[in-house]
Amino acid sequence: MPRFCTHCGKLLKDDERFCTSCGTPVTDDGQASQSQEDAQAAVTVQSAHQPAPAPQPEAGATQQWATPAGSAPQQPIPTAAPQAGAPAAPKNNNALFIGIIAALIVVIIALVVFFMIKPFDKGTDDTKGTTIEKVKIDHDNDDASVKGDPNKLDDNDDDAHDATTISEQNVYDQLSSYYSRLSDLDQQVRDCATTFNTYYLKDDRSSRQSASDTAEALEDQIGDLKDEVEDLDVPIDSQNYSSWKDIITLYDDLENRIDVICDAWEISLEYSSPANHKDEIVAPLARDNVAGTNDNKYRLDFEDRYPGAAPVEVK
Repeated sequence: MPRFCTHCGKLLKDDERFCTSCGTPVTDDGQASQSQEDAQAAVTVQSAHQPAPAPQPEAGATQQWATPAGSAPQQPIPTAAPQAGAPAAPKNNNALFIGIIAALIVVIIALVVFFMIKPFDKGTDDTKGTTIEKVKIDHDNDDASVKGDPNKLDDNDDDAHDATTISEQNVYDQLSSYYSRLSDLDQQVRDCATTFNTYYLKDDRSSRQSASDTAEALEDQIGDLKDEVEDLDVPIDSQNYSSWKDIITLYDDLENRIDVICDAWEISLEYSSPANHKDEIVAPLARDNVAGTNDNKYRLDFEDRYPGAAPVEVK
């Protein structure tokens, strides 16, 4: 039977193994084999009619080829396990990182909320504690006392009376101290008057100067004590209020009496022979005398006021 080249269609001789026209090999059954290019084209045409091959696996995985049409189903080849030391999938790492960040954000928000709310809770607790303490104190103040009248809740009236008594006692003690010094001060003023009458016309200047210094010191002492008594500021409702006023007046009497003696000494000391200036020297003494007499009005008031000015002790 005649043979033809399957590629170019040339009539082949019986003993030819290749087509003398195109060089295509001839098979034993008289059919020229397809060239490599035709085979590749056939494969391409065949592949076009088959579904797209599965995506190529990553490096290290076994390649899979599409099964030609009409061939028996091919068992799926399992993907090889990742090689030892291969890095984990980036997707899993990203998910873990995002999860950690989310957890940290939740913790931070919780802490911020906690510290923002806690001070208000503390203030509420403190206010509550203060209220409880206040209520407790108020109840303590209402407790009945066994002292005094059992029908009274407390002895506030008695306490007030005791405080008043203590205050009155304090006033009495202080006024008594200042009153007790008046008698001695009165005697010192009298002594200064006697010394003046003895030396104010003498030529002995040293004696006159010494007597003048004594009178000046006594005047300062009386003035200081008078200021102290005035500073006591005894309440007007005190039982010793009038006594306080009298004692102030008595110190004022003493101060005025010694003051005129000091003024007279100053004039006497201006002269080496004061005898010729008698009227001038004694002029200050006369200004405080009762009209038509030689009696000093402050001395008379002192003698009249002193006995009744003694403070009264409160029982």
